[in-house]
Order: sequence, then C-alpha cells, then structure tokens
Amino acid sequence: PDVVIEASGHAVGEALAGVAVGGTVVLVGSVFPAAPVPLDAEDLVRRLITVAGVHNYGADDLAAAASFLAGRGRAYPFGEAVGAVRSLLDIDAALTEATAPGAPLRVGLVPGR
Repeated sequence: PDVVIEASGHAVGEALAGVAVGGTVVLVGSVFPAAPVPLDAEDLVRRLITVAGVHNYGADDLAAAASFLAGRGRAYPFGEAVGAVRSLLDIDAALTEATAPGAPLRVGLVPGR
C-alpha cells in the first residue's frame, strides 16, 4: 500500500517493510514503552519512505472523552458530523470526498467491509 497506518504499536517493522516505494507510514499506536525497532535507514532512503508519528492525547484524555460520550455527550448529534462510511479498501475515494469543498466534518472508514 501507498499509506500504512500502524495503530497497534506492535507492527512497526512490518509497516515499514510493507509500504510501497514512495509511501508513507503513519505511527499512531506507539504510545507506550516497547522494544526498539531496527531501522534500515538505507532502505528508507532508497525506497523514499516517509515516516510520521501522530500523538496528541494521553490515556486520561481518552478516558475523559469516552466518559463524556457515554454521558452528557449523548445529547449532541455527533453522528451527523460523519458523511459516508466507506470500506477501508475505498480509502482513496474517502480521502477525495473528505477534502472536497463542502465535505462533511468526517468520513467514516470500516475495515474489511
């Protein structure tokens, strides 16, 4: 794939090995101590791989958000913020839709559908 989103924190090596030439690996699951991942810098450079880390919340933030959604958050129409829900296999169409003028706040992705 052109883009790999690694969300578990346990498959970083596999994500780096499996991304296409010129692709991007987004690391979102590496938010806890884990074993170091061997990095072959030559391979990344030769294959033009971009690696990006995304992290903007802590465990307390996630717990507070879940509590809000289970309580007072039920009063808000969050479902209306999501446009089409697409299969992860249709991610290219979902990204196009999400960046179009007048796009919904979010486009949903469902794995394996």
